[in-house]
Amino acid sequence: MTSLSRVVATIVAGLSWAAARPAWAHCGDECTNPLPLFLSPTSSVLAADGVLAFSPGYERAERALEFLTLKVLDAMGEEVAGAFEVHADFSVFIWRPAQPWSAGATYTVVTYVDTAAWATAEYGAQPGACVTHEREMQVTIAAEPLPAPAAPPLVVTSEHVVETWDALADLVCCDGAYPRRSDAVGHCPGLDGYQIEYAGFCTRLREHGQLEVVYDFDREALGAVAASNFAGRLFGPDDQPWIGVQANLRAPGCLRFEALDLARGEVFVDERCHGDELADALGPLDIDPTATLVASCAGQAYVCEGEDSWDPEKCTTWPDGQVYPAPVAPPDGEPPAGETAAVDPGEQVESGGGGCSTHERPGWLALVVLGGLLRRRRARR
Repeated sequence: MTSLSRVVATIVAGLSWAAARPAWAHCGDECTNPLPLFLSPTSSVLAADGVLAFSPGYERAERALEFLTLKVLDAMGEEVAGAFEVHADFSVFIWRPAQPWSAGATYTVVTYVDTAAWATAEYGAQPGACVTHEREMQVTIAAEPLPAPAAPPLVVTSEHVVETWDALADLVCCDGAYPRRSDAVGHCPGLDGYQIEYAGFCTRLREHGQLEVVYDFDREALGAVAASNFAGRLFGPDDQPWIGVQANLRAPGCLRFEALDLARGEVFVDERCHGDELADALGPLDIDPTATLVASCAGQAYVCEGEDSWDPEKCTTWPDGQVYPAPVAPPDGEPPAGETAAVDPGEQVESGGGGCSTHERPGWLALVVLGGLLRRRRARR
């Protein structure tokens, strides 16, 4: 992502999955966790003593059963008897046959999720908000049973990432720029992203380091049959569960991964600590914007307070922290300083000061020592 310049910065925040789907796919649900349109077993191959597992979404395992119709048919088309078991803590439920599977046989699993009724019951969505259909999936039963219960081998990867955040508090500006946020237009209000708009010039004071840690079962070591018998969940340093199996640490911390043996109900725990060697590279990372400001500003640099927009009455000069005067009200018919009409992303927005003329810069810029902190570069662990 490039540094802020004399353009209107457009920020896409929120989940790309949600933004990419048509509106009907949400069926009246919240944008970040849409109701499932279908549910199929998580694996097409099971051990001779395995179970069918279904994952309907975070904290929805029990609720999904009210709206799910399931049939399991043998090779002759006869329905197989069985029963559901819910593991709500792992956001999963299973279906166990009343009689053992036939080793080597193939079964047909037919599912139907009445998502429209679910959306109406859960969110008051209008009838017909979504359309769902039956789904069929073939499941093959292996000849061998599951191995003895044991903690599954894990693959744990981590990557140190330095990001720029779209936060007003991370900016330093000059030449009449008073940034403000405005929601982007999309299907998910407040989650599709927002725009930062300003006239003048802004750049960044800091970046943010985090360690992305991903847990997964060692599927190659386990093999497909044994791997299909596990579900996992991840807890952060505050003992709160993450949605999914990736944690983003902005400070060193310990994680706990729990693996559920679906067929036998046993839980195995793996605890590991991460990030000690990167302590100085996590969290807010100051960067020195002096050279950028010297090259781009005609006037004094400043920072202001404000959650959704900078308040011109609450500004201080940067870097010395003196009170920065608010802009003087213009004559009637002219827009106040720092205000600009909404502009298409990428359009050039020039400051009124003509900004890059070096002989007009005040003396404070010439006296500031250049260099400072080097921008931390993306690094892999």
